[in-house]
Amino acid sequence: MTDRPVTELPLHIAVLAYPDVDELDLFGAYAVLSKAGLLARPGQVVTWIAAPRETVTGSGGAVVTAHRDLASVAEARAVVIPGGRGAAAAASDQRIGQALRDADASGARLYSVCSGALLVAGAGLAAGRRLAIHAGKTEQLRELGVEPAPGGIVREGRLCSVGGDRRPSVKSVDIAFALLDDFLPALGEPVMARTEIEPGRRAGLPVSAGEQGGARR
Repeated sequence: MTDRPVTELPLHIAVLAYPDVDELDLFGAYAVLSKAGLLARPGQVVTWIAAPRETVTGSGGAVVTAHRDLASVAEARAVVIPGGRGAAAAASDQRIGQALRDADASGARLYSVCSGALLVAGAGLAAGRRLAIHAGKTEQLRELGVEPAPGGIVREGRLCSVGGDRRPSVKSVDIAFALLDDFLPALGEPVMARTEIEPGRRAGLPVSAGEQGGARR
């Protein structure tokens, strides 16, 4: 894809958590990315969970302790935005919206999982773009002024989203590998070998025509 990020810099990744976040969306991505950190050079990949409070409870009842607060999201080069039962409420949380806008303004890439697309749309970062989302949440996305994309992994400049289709693989795992493909593609195979996981969604829609030529988002 175009507009590849500089890979020599340390890769700092924030994984967003919020009340009623889906645990599979959150920890599927976090597990892959933290494993990448263990296999990379020291300090090359740093992943943390960021949340609006010290602890949040996921939709399945798991209590998630955040490593850092929402202000840290602006320091990340990549932000993973999980979906969940609480996604619609989180999309209207101005603190979360501002954190995502700050990350976008700093040049970060945003990766939404399933209904996490609602948070990207709610922050006003998807105008004129398409996002993949859970098949049951397409109307909620339209209500925020964003058109749903076909299912799978969809890339629109610095936005990447996954959802809307059924595969044997896990959406959050697949988008974590897509993130590694963007920043540190050489790490993908070692992580697959260590975890004995191969992502089921590898191809995404190309960057839209208006984004060719090094556009920022």
